[in-house]
Amino acid sequence: MTFNIALNFEDGVTRFIQCHAGEKVLDAAYRQKVNLPMDCSDGVCGTCKCHCASGEYDLGEDYLDEALSDDEAQARQVLTCQMVPTSDCVIDVPVAAAQCKTALATLGAQVRQVNLLSDTAIELVVALDEPLAFLPGQYVNIQVPGTLHVRAYSFSSQPGSLEGRFLIRNVPGGMMSQWLTQRARPGDRLTLSGPMGSFYLRHGERPLLMLAGGTGLAPLLSMLHTLQTQGKPASGDAAVRCYS
Repeated sequence: MTFNIALNFEDGVTRFIQCHAGEKVLDAAYRQKVNLPMDCSDGVCGTCKCHCASGEYDLGEDYLDEALSDDEAQARQVLTCQMVPTSDCVIDVPVAAAQCKTALATLGAQVRQVNLLSDTAIELVVALDEPLAFLPGQYVNIQVPGTLHVRAYSFSSQPGSLEGRFLIRNVPGGMMSQWLTQRARPGDRLTLSGPMGSFYLRHGERPLLMLAGGTGLAPLLSMLHTLQTQGKPASGDAAVRCYS
């Protein structure tokens, strides 16, 4: 059994997806290459919050009140990462369709460099098999070679290049950390999937204030590289300040 889910975006565009019985809307959307806003996919952050205008569904109880309050749930606000339709539904998505068009892609890459920047930070430089379109600040999942496990890392490089750069925290005993520091060699193959995430560069006239700690600087570097390439900020009205 499948249900038809109409996604109404704030710019007036409507996209229909099919959701299998028992499938969450967010999973169905990404399966059909509609990248709805999300960050945690665990009912914690509230980034995927939308409004269900019609239809029946089950939200379960595996989400935090901070992500969706009881009052919001009563008003038919939903978390698409938790929403399981039980009928056809119409969902109002509070972003423009253009922000959700980038298809989730799987592509290969080759290790070019592994640079130990400090005891706690590793830079991974890869040669992508083809340029990956993503929004500055977004992340990809990288499969740990020899396993079925993936780890999420934000690009520190800008979109559209055949070279991808990542800042990775060196976690003692971590699967990816151990592979990078002990076994990775130039030429090794990696599998990436993405892009994902709603933390990305928005263009506006207001000044930008960027705050980051440790390897959390990666997505901000991607944004800054992009702004530099675009010749922005063009005036003092759109100043950028970054603190790490």
